[in-house]
Amino acid sequence: MRQLLTILLLVSALYLSAQSEVRLAFTGEVNVGNSYGSHSERPLDATHLFANVSSHLKAANVAFGTLGTVLIDIDGTPNRANLIGSHKLIRVSEEYSTALREAGFTALSLANSHVADFGIEGMQTTMNSMRRAGIEFAGLKAMQDYHTFERDGLKYGFIAFGTSVHTLSMADSTLIHNMVAGLADQCDIVVVAFSLNETMGTLHTGHTPTRITTYMQQATSFAHTCVNAGADIVYGNGLGHPLPLELYKDRLIIYGLGNFCTPYGVSYTGELGAAPLADVRLFADGTFKSAQIVSFRQANSTGPAADPSHEAARVIKAMTERHFPKTELKAEDDGTITSTSESPYALAMRMLTEAERHRGKRYMMGSTGPNTFDCSGFTSYVFAKFGIKLHRMSAAQYTQGHSIDKKELRPGDLVFFTRSSVRGVGHVGIVYSVDKRRGSFKFIHASVSKGITIDDFASSAYYIKRYVGARRILPD
Repeated sequence: MRQLLTILLLVSALYLSAQSEVRLAFTGEVNVGNSYGSHSERPLDATHLFANVSSHLKAANVAFGTLGTVLIDIDGTPNRANLIGSHKLIRVSEEYSTALREAGFTALSLANSHVADFGIEGMQTTMNSMRRAGIEFAGLKAMQDYHTFERDGLKYGFIAFGTSVHTLSMADSTLIHNMVAGLADQCDIVVVAFSLNETMGTLHTGHTPTRITTYMQQATSFAHTCVNAGADIVYGNGLGHPLPLELYKDRLIIYGLGNFCTPYGVSYTGELGAAPLADVRLFADGTFKSAQIVSFRQANSTGPAADPSHEAARVIKAMTERHFPKTELKAEDDGTITSTSESPYALAMRMLTEAERHRGKRYMMGSTGPNTFDCSGFTSYVFAKFGIKLHRMSAAQYTQGHSIDKKELRPGDLVFFTRSSVRGVGHVGIVYSVDKRRGSFKFIHASVSKGITIDDFASSAYYIKRYVGARRILPD
């Protein structure tokens, strides 16, 4: 019996983890194209180029990147208006999209400096090849500037901004706020991509403090606007080398991951050759949990190769400490990134893990644990473990914190019910998980008949008709 209980607790803990955490991968620009009409242009074994990174991409729930080329098989019409300075027209076969999907990419931003190299025709062939390959994408204004999709039970909103006339503008703060807020209202996780390449000159001539300062001023204002509107993570592309990370309102901002797989026609000197992959863990509400910067390095004609020196991670650490000296992110030389911020969601997850430890224990009227509990004895016991004092009786607990509408529930909130023999509040539980699309929740509580258990509110007529309200005790 004890062995069975242990197995059930382990399964429950794994279930809680799966429900409360999402794993996302992010890379910089991917582009295996050559200059249009170049004599060096030749067929590419794109699948081989991603051999060293594919396992990292596929391990994520969703893997994001930035596409830096036009996908077009026909000759097309070169957009010679884009031949400004060192900017070259870039194209590659539409079959490249299949290689990207097989490598593990789930979603790509098309809001890059080459998006209009072959005009509307090139944008259309690029979108069509993405759709055939089953890759989600965003970034083309009035064509597909944003996109929503589902993975592993969560709904994602993906939107990309740039500085090209063919992308959503990074300079229009009202547009940014409205677009991101609209996605936040309907999605569980909102991911925003941006590209500042077009305004910063050539990517491949190195960088100066002035260029980085200019870039960061523009990118920070944009990223903060996105998070304020409801974005859960923002990732950028620009300058061709790794840039800082920031934790803003418990949301991660990746200011630039440089080039990731650009095996032709660029410089790989120093930081320009560093190719980081960000393996990011978020709680299911979008709050940052942790990350690992996996360091790769590029070389001419080859794909990213593992870099045991961790140069990309060390560069990102140094840049983060330089630009955000008071950051709540703790970065290690090996690429490990953690947060010193104790977000309400993180606290709720730890609290629910504690509550899970007691699942299956018996109900006993008047008991406050640790071996038996009544309903308010259980909630007060769990909260006390984290330094939060609740009143002893459920009716009194209903006066603590502040009232929360059922539509705004989140894990860790208290939910209250009447009992058949009690007028007013007579029972209390802790919200365990929330299903926004069903408009329902699960809660863990001390049930008279089942002891410490988890019930689904939507499927329980008993609790539906006895629901009184909810209170938030944890900080907002």
